[in-house]
Amino acid sequence: MKNILFTLSLSTSILMAKSFTVSDPPMIYIYHFVSYDTTSIVLHGGSADESQNKKLRLPLFNRNDLSSSDNVIVGKPLDPKLVSAMVTSAVAQNTHVNIAGESIQNRIKTDNFIKLVKSYDYPKRTDFIFIGEINTVATQYEIDLKLIDVSTQIIISAESFNIPFKSMNDLRMKIDGAVMPLMQTIVTPFIGNAYVRVDSTSRDRIRWNDISIRPLKTVVGSTLMKTSESDFAPYQTETMPDAFLTTHDILLSKFSPTDYKLIGGAFLAGNYRFRAFLKNNEKPFETDFIVKAGDLNEIHMSLPYTPPPKDTDGDGIPDKDDACPETPGEPNNDPEKNGCPPPPPPKLFGSITLLNVWSGVGFELILLSDDGDELIMLGDKNNAVLDVDSEPFNNRVNKDKTSVTVLDLPLGTYVRNSFARSEERFPGKHYVNLFSDSDTLKLNKAGMTIKTKIADQNKTTGREVIIYFDPFTPEEDDEYRLFLGESLVPFTVASIAGELHIVGFPTAFSGTINVEREGFQDGVVTIKSGSKKTYLIANLNNAGEETETTVKGKLGSLWK
Repeated sequence: MKNILFTLSLSTSILMAKSFTVSDPPMIYIYHFVSYDTTSIVLHGGSADESQNKKLRLPLFNRNDLSSSDNVIVGKPLDPKLVSAMVTSAVAQNTHVNIAGESIQNRIKTDNFIKLVKSYDYPKRTDFIFIGEINTVATQYEIDLKLIDVSTQIIISAESFNIPFKSMNDLRMKIDGAVMPLMQTIVTPFIGNAYVRVDSTSRDRIRWNDISIRPLKTVVGSTLMKTSESDFAPYQTETMPDAFLTTHDILLSKFSPTDYKLIGGAFLAGNYRFRAFLKNNEKPFETDFIVKAGDLNEIHMSLPYTPPPKDTDGDGIPDKDDACPETPGEPNNDPEKNGCPPPPPPKLFGSITLLNVWSGVGFELILLSDDGDELIMLGDKNNAVLDVDSEPFNNRVNKDKTSVTVLDLPLGTYVRNSFARSEERFPGKHYVNLFSDSDTLKLNKAGMTIKTKIADQNKTTGREVIIYFDPFTPEEDDEYRLFLGESLVPFTVASIAGELHIVGFPTAFSGTINVEREGFQDGVVTIKSGSKKTYLIANLNNAGEETETTVKGKLGSLWK
């Protein structure tokens, strides 16, 4: 057992030369405090003068506690067990100090305390002995406390104070004021602090207010024993105080302030076990750590790395639970649907029927949209052959080839355009009658069918207007769309044409024909009224921004 010579004036070098640890803490033996005989109180008035006797006030004494003779009153002595209990309580408030035992002495026979200590049979694991005296002097108690080093038998601290009878309520405060600082001074050279530091593996999993610590060994009676699970005690954590931030700035500046906290309270030097509870009821983290006296000791909390479960499609559902592991989806209580994309919302469909399809007419169906108009269907009829392209939508042609229905179209607003189909009568020469017809269709109810009728062909008499294309359409799928004046509906679409003969052109018409070529500026042809055949050139060589049209997508090869 390590014993220590300790006085209030003890030098630092002597203090640091001794050591206490959690496995060998300071052991304090406490006498139940002894008392001399009480002091008699002499009454100046004597027994003959009762009026003087009444003036004497002893408020803590009951009548039964006093005895008197002719001119003497004797008070009951203060119970030494009461004072001893207060001293024991004051000592026990320092968790780093153990109490080796207690004893009762009714009377000290000698003033030689050293001799008394040497002769007393105290426990072997004893570092210090508290001895106390209590005297009754006049109207007050006199209390004397002495702390003795066992190994040297030297009185290392002595404290005396008086308590008037009427001030007994202050007795505990007086004892605490004398004992507690002395206990703190004994252990201060042998204690250190500890802080918890987390890292990327633990910062989001630790429960800062759920940590416990126990020493690995402790003293029970006179025996050194290993601790058990039941010896874990909870501790609070707190933000690192400024004092440590100043003294340990080089160390702590390496880490984020949110990644460490100080454990409340100090620890005797020695070996400890740390336990931290984790979020989501994970297995608690445990590690052993050492406290060095006078140091700020680190407890590094680093959890084993656990790779996340494989999630091929990245939808947050592990492959082992994902019914569609290669397709992002969403959680579902049905194991066969968990992790699978939800079914698409049911689409609402309708149909559109074009009536009165006659030989020589071309037609198209366009879905209007804020994101850009879309060509849905195009077709024409030539020599009783009806050719229709509506992919991916299905279409149905009636038996006599005079109508066509486009099936299962999404709801929305559509435009049907009809125009004359050009006829190639000679190589490089196409002929077409001036014809244009349009209809706006609102498909707004599921299951509905809208019918739209193409107008009858109106073959007018008039002059012939010939337009030469410069250049010819380069490829079969390329096309020129022709519009009369400001009309948004073409009156024909031509491909692989050198010249286009428009027959039956109104003689009174005065205006323009606009020719569209994708990726080029429009060719504008000006026509004046008259009856003579007119020859004009559409210049389609000027590159420019793509012409904004009402149709996205290509018209296909029907207009050859």
